[in-house]
Amino acid sequence: MQQHSRNHYTLSQNVEIGQRKYVLFLSDVHYDSAKCDREMLKEHLDLAMSRNARVFLNGDFLDLMGGKYDPRNTLPGGLRPEYRKQDYFDAVIADAVTFLLPYKDLLTVYAQGNHETNVRKRQHTDPSKRLVAELQALGSPIQLGGYSGYMRWQFYYKTEMKSFMMHYHHGYGGNARRSKGVLQADIDQAQFPDADIILRGHDHQKWHLPVTTERINSKMNVTKSTVHHIRCGSYKKLGDGFRGWETEKGFSQPRLGGWWWWCEYSRKKWKTGVEEAH
Repeated sequence: MQQHSRNHYTLSQNVEIGQRKYVLFLSDVHYDSAKCDREMLKEHLDLAMSRNARVFLNGDFLDLMGGKYDPRNTLPGGLRPEYRKQDYFDAVIADAVTFLLPYKDLLTVYAQGNHETNVRKRQHTDPSKRLVAELQALGSPIQLGGYSGYMRWQFYYKTEMKSFMMHYHHGYGGNARRSKGVLQADIDQAQFPDADIILRGHDHQKWHLPVTTERINSKMNVTKSTVHHIRCGSYKKLGDGFRGWETEKGFSQPRLGGWWWWCEYSRKKWKTGVEEAH
């Protein structure tokens, strides 16, 4: 993987005829939360391993809400028993590294979310940098990304080459209960015209919106392409509605899981598609 800046990367892969290259997009896993659906997460990562897919983490892989002075602290119910100790952050990071270790060769970029940046501001430690550094020390190619940035997926078949530009951003704003954030796609489409994939997370909504674009070059040739707007779901379950911040805000249980994006070279054409990870 090639690094162009602190949040811009290119990953190149070779393909064979009819061979699909998969990428698993994950966001808002909240791994250390008591409400994280780890069974689903493991199922998706195991499938990624069987497909020899690559995995892109788009922020908030860690929850980290049990720290001192954190106003979001949900002790004791929101904290798993194994983390109830003085070195809380160390315990969470060590456990996350152990969990991700079998998939270390698949990991590409660890982008940062508001849960990680909140800890960095309040607790004077950078959990994203620490987790990435520990995985790298164990041989993973994973790189630290920003809260937003670009990732170029580049594929080669003999002398043919095709690249797809992705703009990622962990996300911002509220829950958008009625629109589910779909209205943001028009703004993103205008703001990031060179992106073939626009990846978002944060609000725990889950949807995929393909948009056809049309461009004309200096020779007056018109080309059409599809931009995939992908909003990743969370892996954090809402609970039984007894109490808690989500219940008090009136949130409904969103659809869990991430998304698969794939590329293949077939019949002298490059093809892509998106499938739900559920």
